[in-house]
Amino acid sequence: MHERQEKNAMFISFDAVSVSGITVEAMKIAKRLQACGFRSYLDLGYDIKIDKGNFNKPYQHEHDIYRDVFTLVRLDDITSIPDYHPAFLEYAHAALIGQKTPIDEQEKAALLHTIALTARQLADRLIAQWEALAISHVVVENGTLPENIIYTKALYLAIEDYGRRYRLTRFVIWRDHDLMWNSEKKVLKYGPPPYSHAIKPIPSKYITYVTLNHDLKQKLEAWCNHDVHVEVKKNTYDFSDSHERTNVRKQMNIRDNDLLIARTTRIIPQKRLDRDIILISRLNDLFIRDHNTRRAYLAIAGNEYENPSCYLQLAKLAQELNVLPYVKFVGMLPHVDMRSENDAFCIEDLYHSCDLVSFLTSYDYDSYGNPIGEAISCRRCYITTRYEYYHEVYGRHGFEAPVMPISELQDGPPNDEFIQDVYRFINNKEKMKRVAEKNYALGKRILSNNVMEFLNIS
Repeated sequence: MHERQEKNAMFISFDAVSVSGITVEAMKIAKRLQACGFRSYLDLGYDIKIDKGNFNKPYQHEHDIYRDVFTLVRLDDITSIPDYHPAFLEYAHAALIGQKTPIDEQEKAALLHTIALTARQLADRLIAQWEALAISHVVVENGTLPENIIYTKALYLAIEDYGRRYRLTRFVIWRDHDLMWNSEKKVLKYGPPPYSHAIKPIPSKYITYVTLNHDLKQKLEAWCNHDVHVEVKKNTYDFSDSHERTNVRKQMNIRDNDLLIARTTRIIPQKRLDRDIILISRLNDLFIRDHNTRRAYLAIAGNEYENPSCYLQLAKLAQELNVLPYVKFVGMLPHVDMRSENDAFCIEDLYHSCDLVSFLTSYDYDSYGNPIGEAISCRRCYITTRYEYYHEVYGRHGFEAPVMPISELQDGPPNDEFIQDVYRFINNKEKMKRVAEKNYALGKRILSNNVMEFLNIS
């Protein structure tokens, strides 16, 4: 076989949702590849990660979201593979990863044997797909997190066979955004350390491993007994200033002089949107105390249906605090590159219209914090908690913002000191402008690198 000369990239997401921070980052790489003459394909992972409820769900509106950058694909007829169905995937995860289903050694041996057979069949399907599409490069997003060890195992088999068959060099970026030691730790979704049945990255001449920060890099390398080297690359943002934006305050009945805080996130308990609602309530109390006619509003851009009980609890909290009119649930907004004709406005329009971007997340859930980088690139100030990775990703570089102190043990509502800090900040427009410009200049230098250099593209 001869080395592949085509320019076709396959992206595989283990996130299993139509739009996420992971697919947004994948899209940024794909756009750069597009400028180099590449065609890019994306598997959203609906048949990989099953807890999102999208297994075997046909793509519909998803085609429209990615129409300008990706052709959406998946493995055809994947359910024809014996044992590759949700019940078996759930059983394998519960028995080997979460360790919630007890099994004896004989049952474990039989399970591991079935997993190996299934992974081999999956690998053969992957290779056939890559050959049919003449794939020259592969990007795997979040493949180490043991959501589906069968698929992870299959990918490693496919990469080695395909790379050898076509005499490829490093044609794969394997990028981990989240890992076991920083994801769902309190509920032990991935079981206790040392995660003995999760599939470890393998030494490979075909794969470049990437994480988003040095702590994840060090822990991943140690878990692999230092058999692999892991690169660190930050997420990247658009600092080009090339797009016109729409002010959407009028659509939300918010006056120009009112304070608008944007929160672009999934509506799930881990994101701690209750903190934003409490903050809005307290800021409005302070405005009233000071006879200030300004009012504080919160625009939440996220899918209310992902976790309906969380959404209802937030709405109830807003009602109890008498701020329901000041909390705007605007639904899940697309990024400008994903916008369709049916979308009234996009995330970047919301950033353009707001005064502050909030990221008051819980301590141990987020390994990066995309909304902060997005705020910086849009010349907007932000507020944040001191979540586990805030200092490494942003704080140590000198980005400036009101920061709410939290820790693993102290992860509650915003305290008075933080609320007063935010109140002073929002009432000092000159300082806000200076901070936004300083962060923008700093971000342009620090948050503009990307993983393209690892793809061996000439």
